[in-house]
Amino acid sequence: MHILTYCDEDLGVAAGGSRQVLELSKALVQRGHAVTVVAPESERGRAAVQNSVQLSVTFVPVVRWGGLRPLSFLWGSMRILNEVVATHRPDVLLWFDSPGQMAPLWVFRNNRCPIIYFVNGLPLEEVQGVWRHPPFRGLLTHGLRLATRKATALVSVCPEVLTGLETVEPLNTKSCSVIRNGVDLDHFFPQSHEESRGELGLISPGPYVGFVGGFFPWHGLDTLIEALALVVKAFPTVRCLLVGDGETRASLEALVRELGLSAHVYFPGRVDFDMVPKWIAASDVCVVLHRQTRSYPGDSMKLWEYLACGRPVVATAGPGYGQTVEELQCGVSVKADDPSDLARQLGCLLGDHHLRTRMGDRGRAAVVRRHTWSTRAEELERVFYQTVTGMKAAA
Repeated sequence: MHILTYCDEDLGVAAGGSRQVLELSKALVQRGHAVTVVAPESERGRAAVQNSVQLSVTFVPVVRWGGLRPLSFLWGSMRILNEVVATHRPDVLLWFDSPGQMAPLWVFRNNRCPIIYFVNGLPLEEVQGVWRHPPFRGLLTHGLRLATRKATALVSVCPEVLTGLETVEPLNTKSCSVIRNGVDLDHFFPQSHEESRGELGLISPGPYVGFVGGFFPWHGLDTLIEALALVVKAFPTVRCLLVGDGETRASLEALVRELGLSAHVYFPGRVDFDMVPKWIAASDVCVVLHRQTRSYPGDSMKLWEYLACGRPVVATAGPGYGQTVEELQCGVSVKADDPSDLARQLGCLLGDHHLRTRMGDRGRAAVVRRHTWSTRAEELERVFYQTVTGMKAAA
């Protein structure tokens, strides 16, 4: 099967959206499909897009000056899509939602190619800047409605997004599927605490609490820092590794200074993707918190990475987070925005080595069984075949 993948992600940046596109595409290639990805030219250059399998990526040149970047990708990708369709007609279009990028609607307006629309979030709750103004919000809503209407099947990482889409355009629930994020077991696997800390130059005896990811308001890292102020009383040498960067970093650093925790919280900054498993391995417990800033929880990729590395997880109670770790018995859930509850649960895990080991082993085993990118690609493949078969039957 020839799968044409369309996205507006910088594939040279190891962010959640770009990782999802690349990992699913690579897994589909490994399952025997031909995959062509159409994406904007990476700001870091084409070499930044690692291509360890036979994945064809067609880059669209974009103008990064002022507000021309979205428009340049729109027009450029329309031309590229037309060329790809003309030379090698795809069996399926896998369209990762990109607010305002409606090129597939024009290119496939008279084409019976099945369109799988993969929606990770509702753009009206995620767009920033000028796009939040009413005229642009109206355009985004209209574009989402048209794309949803044109799609042969809809996919999302969580059911709440599909519920939100229902408010924009009535859906055929039979054509809706939930396919969560996954993890690469060859990249994320259990490693020694001591060896990893030695390689990273961490000399404190610990214990270590870890977070790896972007610093955004919905990650609730201020709650983690406030909880650490309580944990320090029982574990005077505890260290918190906040690995990453983002819009809340300055405020988090200020909070650390205000609470007198500078000796206990380490900000390594953004690290190479290859080093992420080392920082996870250095941690005794990993944290993935969620603050209700939107109507859907999403599906945290870092959760699966923590579990693949055999680390117990403390997660905010609720769908996709605490509920997951409780069901898999690989961690504990905590009340949202509650430093006291978070500190209590961290203390329980940090004080019980055997409990941490058992939870870490269960998490790793669960991921190996059914939460890899290969498993996710198999689920997506079933959607493809059902869609193609259904269209042929209706013809």
